[in-house]
Amino acid sequence: MEPVSGQAYHRAMYQVTNQVGRLVEIAIWSPVLFEEAERWGREHDRVVDSVGQPYVCFVDLRGAKVFPPETVAAYLSTMKAEQQLVRTATLLPESALVALQINRMIREAGHPERRPFSNADELRHWLGEKLDEKERARLEQLLARPIHREL
Repeated sequence: MEPVSGQAYHRAMYQVTNQVGRLVEIAIWSPVLFEEAERWGREHDRVVDSVGQPYVCFVDLRGAKVFPPETVAAYLSTMKAEQQLVRTATLLPESALVALQINRMIREAGHPERRPFSNADELRHWLGEKLDEKERARLEQLLARPIHREL
């Protein structure tokens, strides 16, 4: 674990990976520090660059709580710069307040192929239109994963 300002140790509250094809997988859960959001942006860019082609993204926010304004700004900066993005589906947590915040972020990011979902079946159908068979199988694994929870 690496030291983070004001804490002896802090475990990252996100994952950004690419396990199969063009599917970029992002999971973010709370609490998220501003410094962590900046690191997430760098990790996101590294993973996207490693795909080497236009990519499709699944974002799992089921374990997230409301993000502080400076964290939102860091995420939005990355979201607005996604040149190779084909489509992103974001799975929302049960919190209506977080859903409002994420919907606003998606609107501000300005990409027409980015949508939030509270229903996994609707997400599966919409994102699946852009996935191949192996990517759809991986999406099924991700949707079956337990929700990340706050430490």
